[in-house]
Amino acid sequence: MKLWLAILILILSFQPHAQATTPQSGFDIVFDIDWTTFYSVKNPEDHKGDRQIRVVEDKAYRHTDFLPEMIEALMQRHPDVRISFFSGGTKSRNETLLSQVHLSDGRSLLQIAHRVFSKENLQVISQDETLAFPARFKKNLSLVMPEALPARTILIDDQTDFAVKPHKAVSSLGIFDYFKSFDPSMAGKPYAPASLEAWSMERNKALLWLAMLDTALENARVHGDLASEAQIQWNQRPQNRFTLEKGRILIARPKAPACGRVF
Repeated sequence: MKLWLAILILILSFQPHAQATTPQSGFDIVFDIDWTTFYSVKNPEDHKGDRQIRVVEDKAYRHTDFLPEMIEALMQRHPDVRISFFSGGTKSRNETLLSQVHLSDGRSLLQIAHRVFSKENLQVISQDETLAFPARFKKNLSLVMPEALPARTILIDDQTDFAVKPHKAVSSLGIFDYFKSFDPSMAGKPYAPASLEAWSMERNKALLWLAMLDTALENARVHGDLASEAQIQWNQRPQNRFTLEKGRILIARPKAPACGRVF
């Protein structure tokens, strides 16, 4: 009996669950900055009184609505998630922007970030300046984050072409400039929402990310593949009021067990 018990313990020690405490057992979510987590504000003088407007290196920026709340909810509901940022901007600009947005406990996004990557971390694919930026440069996570397993990592970017296989990316759903309110006179113009609903979805896109990432993470704990689960969520045409409401509920009660679905 003692021999069989010893054999059973030995077998269990080699099961996949034994890997749960290793750093690679967590999940990595990498956020873009421009057009994703932050907007470039073209006319900051039109937004006087907005405390979210900040000037860094002579340019005005505003973080996406609900950005700190979304990240805080993700971290509270999924403590094994590592949050990183990757932008083609300068290191000083990226770090300054992230240092000026804070969670409720006072920590900045820079302080909670697992890694922050900037222009010097981009992989150069071509020197042809006539090509689009994502065709000349790539965010090759295999080079800068070799510890991040592709199946357990997802890049959220307005330009999904930045991703390099085997890593995957999903759209940030950000396609418009920042507008503090819907302006019908701008409808149909480049980078302007055509409807009030389109404007609302843009302003609340972080709630959409939270709702979809939460579901993807729950499913990934069963299947182990966050990248594929995130793509499934994004492919289900998520820009609707149902998804927005789920995001609002998750922010309102972020400490709910990760395994307990909201809907």
